[in-house]
This record gives sequence, structure tokens and C-alpha cells, in this order.
Amino acid sequence: EGNADHSLYRTTGDSQIELTERGSRQALEAGKRIKEIIGDESVHLFVSPFERTLQTARNVREAFDSQIKHTYVEPRIREQEFGNLQGDDFKRFRAEQSQVGRFWYRFPSGESGADVYDRTKSWWDDTLLSVNSRPGYKKVENVVVITHGLTMRLILMQLHGWSPNTFHTVWNAGNCDVYVLAKDLSLKGESPYR
Repeated sequence: EGNADHSLYRTTGDSQIELTERGSRQALEAGKRIKEIIGDESVHLFVSPFERTLQTARNVREAFDSQIKHTYVEPRIREQEFGNLQGDDFKRFRAEQSQVGRFWYRFPSGESGADVYDRTKSWWDDTLLSVNSRPGYKKVENVVVITHGLTMRLILMQLHGWSPNTFHTVWNAGNCDVYVLAKDLSLKGESPYR
């Protein structure tokens, strides 16, 4: 809804913005694409707690039978907190952000990209690196993450060792685009992901 009508942000909190019918269709299609990629292998699903990502997860799950072993609602992969942006303040803050840099600028009462980087790194290090060693959980071959464009870019920044300058040259993918990361321990360098 927020992409279709930016005025919604004046009356509805970012976490409560829902999917449009088009967004729901995109999520169903994304689920089918993911299913084609992983086949019958097992999955853990990690989802941002925002309403639109929860709705996306429900639609993605429709492509799967019993392959999804557990769904985690994970606050650390939520969208960046932009603070209380109203009217002309939004334009001023965006101008300040372009001077400081999108990664470094912290919105008043909100977060910087660096803040989101830190919390997603905490999630990755605490959770994903140990996902298959948790007591009581079955081991899985795949992890599916349903999050937001900026958040995903910051996760990619960590995994690929991008500098803030490189981050500034990369833009968000489209809604319900699918990134596939494959772990390859034979890769040399900072990241085993390709």
C-alpha cells in the first residue's frame, strides 16, 4: 500500500502498511519461484514483523507443503526506523541524508543505515550461523528471509564485505524479488556466499 500511496504514511504506521492485491500476487509468484529453486528441500523461514512482510510470508508459504520446518518472526530484520517524518521536514532530512550519505545519516527519532547494519549483523551472527544447531529443531538445507529492500541490501553488504561507498552505489531490488545466496566453503576471501 505504501508504494502505491505515499500519503498513507501520514495516517498509518510503517509497520501496519499492508500489501495491495498486486503485492499479494507478487508474493504468491515469489513463493513459486523459491519453490522451483529449492525443490523438495527443507526450509526455515525468517520474517520481519511488519504487516506487509507477514502477509508476504503467508503467500510464500502457499507454494510449500510441509517443507517449512519453522517460521521465525524476527524484529532485527525489520525496516529501517525513519522516525517522525512530517511534511517539509521529510524533504529537509532527505537533503541532509544526501549530504551525509545514506549509510551514515540517522533520522531524528530514527535509525541510520549503520544502525540497521548492526542489528542485522547481530541477527546473522546469533541466529543464522547456528540455525541448524538449535536443540529441538530439525536441520534444514535452506533459509528463506522475508524482509525489506534496504534491510536486504545491508545484509548483502555484510556478506560481501561492501564498503559504505559501494553500498551507496547499490539500489533496492523490486518488490518480491528473490536473491539466491549459495554457501561455497571453497571460496577464498571474506565471504563464502556467492
